[in-house]
Amino acid sequence: MLMTRPRRPLILAVLAVLVAPVIAMPFVPFKTVSLEENRRLAPAPTLPTTPGEWRKLPRAIDAWLADHFGFRDPLMQTAAELQRGLGGEGAAATAVTGRQGQMFLVDGLLRSTGQEVDPARAADYAAFVCEAKARLPGVNVVASLAPSPAEIVGDLAPDWAGPARSPTEYDLVLKGLARCGVTSVDLRPSLRATRAEGQVYRQLDSHWSLRGSLTAYGQIVQAMGQPGWRIDPKALSWGVVALDNGDLPRLAGRPQAFEQVEIHDRTALPPGAARAPIPGLASRAAPPFLIDTGKPGPTVLIVGDSFTADPMPPYFAPFVGKVAWVHEDRCGFDWRVVGRVKPDYVLFLAAAREAVCDGARPAHFN
Repeated sequence: MLMTRPRRPLILAVLAVLVAPVIAMPFVPFKTVSLEENRRLAPAPTLPTTPGEWRKLPRAIDAWLADHFGFRDPLMQTAAELQRGLGGEGAAATAVTGRQGQMFLVDGLLRSTGQEVDPARAADYAAFVCEAKARLPGVNVVASLAPSPAEIVGDLAPDWAGPARSPTEYDLVLKGLARCGVTSVDLRPSLRATRAEGQVYRQLDSHWSLRGSLTAYGQIVQAMGQPGWRIDPKALSWGVVALDNGDLPRLAGRPQAFEQVEIHDRTALPPGAARAPIPGLASRAAPPFLIDTGKPGPTVLIVGDSFTADPMPPYFAPFVGKVAWVHEDRCGFDWRVVGRVKPDYVLFLAAAREAVCDGARPAHFN
């Protein structure tokens, strides 16, 4: 039977929809991992050399096409949104489990293993710190990044997040800081070495442990030219407690679970120190605060995030007059904090996955 004319446009439209994803394949970015599904995508088929490989070739081609056809990502996202709208779970969990029960935040995981690298993003963050240093004459400026766990315990990361490659964006940020003369600290070697002594990152939480933060603090004050501010881990009292406050099980859609967590006795401020909010400053995240130790000494301003808000001030407090903290807000924090605090030292220490400016600069920066 001949095709009737009214049906021809419909047939042509259906064929176009079916063929378009295949035609688009050479023009879409090649990916090896799907973050929507938290898995490695099928590799390209290789030329078979044995009868067994020839028999497997059709399935390999089918898997390759299914994982790499054009417009796959937006279709997967649309399907996830539709599933959520119908009461399902939708997209993949935002936290995953690697080896030995170690959990990882999906955000920034591929960046930490070097599988995903955006040189422009790294250059923009480094430029932000360099511009900030130029506006801080006479101030001792030190910058670093709190590494994502997979950069330190990469052997425990899920298979699909590897293998590790270099340079990572962490490397590129450090190179950018070096070019403009900012004193920077690569925390990765010392944190990796500290694994031999104890827990460096929480197992069920996206942050470093107290031992990890103390290791980072030691490297930072050394870079500040204040080795006398270091705290010997052996001088502290250590213990282990069971905690169920980790954020990663919840992000993975699982019930809360207990983990064994190392603690020490340097988590409180020294006697006489008082913490108060800094009024009149805009903040999209946690509000900025100032700790006055009640004694003379330099002032340290920490531009950070949740990696620094709790552990770092008690480390600095015994050695300084004041410690201030402001959330970096992806480079959009209120620059007026500098005038309020009048720091002698400024520490830029964001989580590596949060070292993203997207072209933003602090409010009242210019």
